[in-house]
Amino acid sequence: MHRDHIFAHYEQDATRYWKLKEGGYAWPMSVRQGEEVTFHISNSRSYYDLFIFHESARRRPVREFNDLRGALHPVPEFGYRDGFDWPATLSFHVPLDWKSGVYVASFPTAQGVREILFVVRPRVPSAPILLTIETNTYAAYNCVGGKSLFHYLSTDRVHSDLVSFERPLQPDIMGGFYAWDQFMTSWLDAEGYEVDYCVNSDHDQEPNLLNDYAAHLRIGHGEYSSREECEQLQDFVANGGNLMVFAGNSFSHLVETRQGGRRLYCAKTRYKQHPLGTPEDPETSLLRAIDNLRQRTIGVSYSAAVNAKNPVPGSEVIAPTSRGYGGFRVTEPDHWAFEGTGLKEGDEFGWEDSIVGVECDGGDIAFEAGKPVFTGSDGISAHYRIIAIGDAEDHGFNADMGIQYDRYYGTLAVNETEFKGTVFVAATIEWSHGLYRNGGTVSRITHNVLRRLGR
Repeated sequence: MHRDHIFAHYEQDATRYWKLKEGGYAWPMSVRQGEEVTFHISNSRSYYDLFIFHESARRRPVREFNDLRGALHPVPEFGYRDGFDWPATLSFHVPLDWKSGVYVASFPTAQGVREILFVVRPRVPSAPILLTIETNTYAAYNCVGGKSLFHYLSTDRVHSDLVSFERPLQPDIMGGFYAWDQFMTSWLDAEGYEVDYCVNSDHDQEPNLLNDYAAHLRIGHGEYSSREECEQLQDFVANGGNLMVFAGNSFSHLVETRQGGRRLYCAKTRYKQHPLGTPEDPETSLLRAIDNLRQRTIGVSYSAAVNAKNPVPGSEVIAPTSRGYGGFRVTEPDHWAFEGTGLKEGDEFGWEDSIVGVECDGGDIAFEAGKPVFTGSDGISAHYRIIAIGDAEDHGFNADMGIQYDRYYGTLAVNETEFKGTVFVAATIEWSHGLYRNGGTVSRITHNVLRRLGR
């Protein structure tokens, strides 16, 4: 299931979408069962119908609104920063029987079908696992309105340090949900796992958010996190909760959610002369350089790549070898994560679905008796045990930030001894692309982790 197009599709050029006049957004993006959600829509059609779907194992229709009157609204000059401020089109209270999860509202416009994504939270926590949808990263890459946190995805190639959640997400990719997250959320539902959902800003606004859960799950691409979010997860694991990460480039940049979660701020490190900071200019957004927050939360330091990230949005992505993106190589076959897989030391898995691809994470590694271990020189705890590695390359992720290692790897690592809880990290964006191979190794490992740590 090779998806060489995914990253190019993710990084859509702002010049294509900055005048997206037809679309919509929900506020709040995260709403509890029984609470009210409002849709703000700009549509040139005279009348249209809107359909809401629960994005579960199948796209399940749950409600429709008919004969809505269309109205076209302007795109504000600074809408990317301050919000589009479109008037409310409709509001409704989320039924108490709607399952916690990701929901999408779909409607036709003169520019094509448009969609609105929102997350339904449980009124009372009921599942053993809480999954966070990475809406911070959705907003960071969103170029609708003209600018994002990335200069090459912004008009005039000038980024903004402040972006709004109150604007439409990019068509087709929906902030990244369709590229990565839907593969895991659909699989979880199909396999019968009970999971509650939230978004990043819920962590910032609710210090005790994780208290009622046995485990916390992160998936896909969660590049932007707040200090509060990191420290909340660290406390959760220290007190006996389990953290399961099937994601890449996670917890990379420090952000602040502002105005009650309506805005996202990041002092973007990548565009500074000294990204790690200097005594004269100490500010940095790299969580690895701020009290080792990244290392202490998920046990990785750098982000690497297993493909050439072409600087031209939408252009071809080039893999470094003829075999494609890459897979993991087993180093600790006796670990419980590999139970039932039949894998032996040195065996590789995931190549068929290029699960180690696009962006992956690791740390400073040495080999002792042929086994990879974290040296700890970059702040990663010695309690993390590497059970598989995948070959990776820098491609400028780290060199641009003054970080240099002799060799880069994606890592699959576990910390079972330092805290009351366990941290399991499969540090790659594309892990979920391997879930759908019948009887596959990736799905078996994922089951092993969820069944051991997710209850």
